[in-house]
Amino acid sequence: MKALILGIDSGSPYLIQKWIDNLPNIRSIFERGAQGILQSIVPPESVPAWQCFATGKNPAKIGVYGFLYIGRDRKLKSGKTTAELGCFWDICSKKGMKVGVFNFPGTYPPYSLNGFMVSGFPVPHGKVWSYPEDLMRKIDSAVGGYEIDVPLSKPSDMKGGEQAHLDQVQRLHDKCLQTAKLLIEWYNPDVFAMTFQGLDLVQHDLWQYMDHSDSPYSNALQDWYVNIDNAVGDLVKLVGSNTHILLLSDHGSAPCSSALYVNKLLESRGLLTLKGPVKQKGEVYTKLRKFVLKKFSPETLATLYKLTPEFISHKLTYAAAIERTLQGLIDNIDWDKTLAFSTGGHQAHIYANYDLVRKRQDQDSTQTLSRLVNQLCDIMTGLTDPKTGQRITPVFHFKDQTFRGPYQYEAPDLCVELYSGKEKIQINPRLGTQALWNTDPHFSSIHSRDGFWAMMGPRIKPGVKLDANLLDLTPTILKVLGVDSANDFDGHVLDRVIAS
Repeated sequence: MKALILGIDSGSPYLIQKWIDNLPNIRSIFERGAQGILQSIVPPESVPAWQCFATGKNPAKIGVYGFLYIGRDRKLKSGKTTAELGCFWDICSKKGMKVGVFNFPGTYPPYSLNGFMVSGFPVPHGKVWSYPEDLMRKIDSAVGGYEIDVPLSKPSDMKGGEQAHLDQVQRLHDKCLQTAKLLIEWYNPDVFAMTFQGLDLVQHDLWQYMDHSDSPYSNALQDWYVNIDNAVGDLVKLVGSNTHILLLSDHGSAPCSSALYVNKLLESRGLLTLKGPVKQKGEVYTKLRKFVLKKFSPETLATLYKLTPEFISHKLTYAAAIERTLQGLIDNIDWDKTLAFSTGGHQAHIYANYDLVRKRQDQDSTQTLSRLVNQLCDIMTGLTDPKTGQRITPVFHFKDQTFRGPYQYEAPDLCVELYSGKEKIQINPRLGTQALWNTDPHFSSIHSRDGFWAMMGPRIKPGVKLDANLLDLTPTILKVLGVDSANDFDGHVLDRVIAS
């Protein structure tokens, strides 16, 4: 094998350094190769971050802004990976290399290449999730029923709580690792690229226990970093010493302080107007989801999920709950009176209503888009975290500086990350709330832009420490592999780590 690319979703460089003595396999790659902090993209979310990594391009060049987002036409859109994006595996495939792509978020539906592709989440159940198609049945048989995601769970909502959640995620991880080993054995690819998802799931929900020594889950995060390190060690041993190994995370993670109902904030400042009392479609499924999570064990839920028709089972997933929230924005906002709205997330994605901005400009030349963005910055700068009493520190990402490419029009006009000390503020876009803040947010940690990377192999200099950008890694791995590409990368080759 020429290259093994292992993505560790949400891997934190700070927690890796904190526990490095317990992570011998990752430490070995650090010492034998190059490594550093890896700055993720805006937004620091698995989709589009993995697609941006694989193409070396920012979201505006590939037209992928998230798992699900609201387009300028006020319709829901899904971010997807296609052969036309020009991912490194497509480039290598066209050069005649046998490639394997496994478990990358946003790769459904799978498509043909010289090798194989097994889709990562989200995948509608009952659909084909592999290329070639018969590989799906082969994997299912080999691992006793392959699992792509933990679609319904959240520890505080489910029967069995945190332990039941950990058991589910562990089973998901074990089958993922087992499948990766089988795929390498069956295909012997030149380039194999995959991601591990479990760490992200655990950090979101169990970070809060890390500093509570009296909790049975105080070591859960450390245990999971060891878990990932063991998996890395297994796969590195499997491919041999002549293989180039690349480890990376798509983003990092940070503890969460409070949640801000961002659209309530915009409404209170006169920038957003609702049509009337908020009406949410599909609320019956939200209530049903809460009921079944408490009523049935995770094992029973997994069985019911597989047996239930897709048009019903999908509505019970967490992804569908997000879909209902975003559709609620489209349905309930008065677009004739709203200047700005946000779709929330790990940062505030704020969109100007261009139709109304243009009308206001006709009436008042001082009401420009630039003035609106400045007003939004002033609003965000004046916030105080109700839990800590600290003034919040905003990190602004402006459209023209952040998103460049043929799909720039679809980009948010302003993205804002909010920090309260070392903790981050979750941005909740839900409408109809009475309060502006929630001091008990949905997640105990959310995504940050500081990820990590490490690379070793015959052409990599040892002992190099170099901070990099997520978009730098695809042009670098292609150069290491000796693959020429005319792609218009936004990232740059990390020449300092490549031996001449």
